[in-house]
Amino acid sequence: MPRTVRDPEERRRELLACAMRLFAEDGYDNVSVRAVARAAHVAPGLAYHYFDSKERLFAEAIEDYARRCAEGVCAVLDERGPSLDERLDRALATGARHDGYPYADFFHAAGHGALHDRLSLAMCEAVRPHLRRALEADAAERGAAAKDADELAAIMVYGCVGLASGPGMPDEAALAAARRYLRALVAEFRAGGSPS
Repeated sequence: MPRTVRDPEERRRELLACAMRLFAEDGYDNVSVRAVARAAHVAPGLAYHYFDSKERLFAEAIEDYARRCAEGVCAVLDERGPSLDERLDRALATGARHDGYPYADFFHAAGHGALHDRLSLAMCEAVRPHLRRALEADAAERGAAAKDADELAAIMVYGCVGLASGPGMPDEAALAAARRYLRALVAEFRAGGSPS
């Protein structure tokens, strides 16, 4: 059989996706770098070329999965046209929909709280710069300074990602509270921004 040559970054992403699937299906203890290589139809040496240990493979698989889970939220925040308020509402709704998270059951399983927290933190890191840019753009449209945009983005993201990605979501009461507090934070941001 002829050897298939792929772009190294594409191959790495394939290995990460395969690893995440195996970790979710079989559990951390039952997966090895060799098992991931076998499932991805590559030589173990190639998998070890990208990931020198199972721990590193697992950490990078969670980060990659978090970025993929955050893509919808980031895309909403990056839109031009809708107001910041509209984008925040839609981003929250997008983040609360678990149908976009293929391994939600794994991360919400009993005993996986630390894994869920790790995933939530990685999602926060993926979303935060997009929200900061959305806040900065809102300030620029008003001719105001974007003072504290990064800090506000952190407060908003870390508060909402954990809430919106928890078990049992979407919880409409929790989402309504999150929307109310996000609006209050944005109002304070807008009131505090002096003309640039």
